[in-house]
Amino acid sequence: MTKTTSLKKGERAALVSTAVSFILTLVKAAVGILSGSLVLVSDALESASDIISGIASFFGLKLSQRKPNEKFPYGYYKAENLSSLFISMIITYGAIRLLLEGYQRIFVIPNIQYPILTLGVAGISGLVAFINSKYLERVSKEINSQSLEATAKDRLKDMFVSFIVFVTVLLSYYKIPYVEGLITIVISIIVLRFGFFTLKDSVFALMDVSPSKKKEHVIEKLIKNTEGVDGFEGLKLRKSGPFVFGEVSIKIKKFANVDRAHEIADKIENKIKEKFEEVQAFTVHVEPYETKKHRVAIPIKKPKGLESEVVEHFGRADYFLFVETGKGGISKFYSKKNPNKSRAVRAGLSTVHFLVKEKADILITKEMGEISFHSARDNLIDIYQTKGRTAKNVIDNFLKDNLTKLTKPTRKKD
Repeated sequence: MTKTTSLKKGERAALVSTAVSFILTLVKAAVGILSGSLVLVSDALESASDIISGIASFFGLKLSQRKPNEKFPYGYYKAENLSSLFISMIITYGAIRLLLEGYQRIFVIPNIQYPILTLGVAGISGLVAFINSKYLERVSKEINSQSLEATAKDRLKDMFVSFIVFVTVLLSYYKIPYVEGLITIVISIIVLRFGFFTLKDSVFALMDVSPSKKKEHVIEKLIKNTEGVDGFEGLKLRKSGPFVFGEVSIKIKKFANVDRAHEIADKIENKIKEKFEEVQAFTVHVEPYETKKHRVAIPIKKPKGLESEVVEHFGRADYFLFVETGKGGISKFYSKKNPNKSRAVRAGLSTVHFLVKEKADILITKEMGEISFHSARDNLIDIYQTKGRTAKNVIDNFLKDNLTKLTKPTRKKD
């Protein structure tokens, strides 16, 4: 679903909900006055607040569809959050008013006329409010709309209020005291909780608080698992209307060319958007950097640790010695058999994939063909030419910066 389609669908849902609430308000007000039911009149006033919240939601989504301009370069999406804030204030006010009304009703037993008509209106009102709430809840989830979600909660609250009215009218008809006030107080506390959490979410969205730590953890994992990314920092998410915007700075090796850097950034953005449809834009800043920590791959004849004899072959090498280096020199090393030595074709290319799997970022070799060379560079493996008979000689020369970096293949064929 496109952004424009989502907003229009939310706008239509808000308009339908408002129209339904308007009709219910008129009916409840008329019947409440006719029957002398103050609680039904109070319910009508509560429904009037629903109309205001529906209008706020409608215009919030309507305004969100305006295109960005010089004054609002990031668009008008925050209008939906402002609308949600307004709605939450109405819900909170309504809850407080119900709380006070409930206290007063503890000491009063109303004299209800036309009880069947009043009960019927209260019951139908509750049923319509429930259907309206489920409709808005479904649409809010489809388009990720905060204000529609808040309005759906308000409609669910209306169902409880209608239930209160129904029970109150029935018990008042039988002259049972206290029940109306006590039930009203309990429901008003529930309503107050709805309003408080909606208010909190709206304020957090307007202050650009991260919309979800769970989303952050998932995105962190996606970035970490992207080949070519050596680290990241500054991950930020912010909610703007029904959409989420984000940014992050990633670290890739300094020798990576511009095209490769853009490819990695685009891959991260696409992976995040595929995972979360509500992410409207995700900006990836690329920071080339150099590090002293490396995992060096050296083709060797037999695994004898640092005393292993270095071979000239790359793709057909018997083994590879992997040496991890840092600021203090060598931290650890291990050997692995080359699983591609006996391949009939493309042994060099397959060996590059083997090194990538082992997370090597430096390769030291005597000879390297064209296909293998470019594949290694595309996977951000830097390549140096061998200088020394043993692995220890080679690593010492590497740490002393005595090796020549290969900028092109040493031969055409692998």
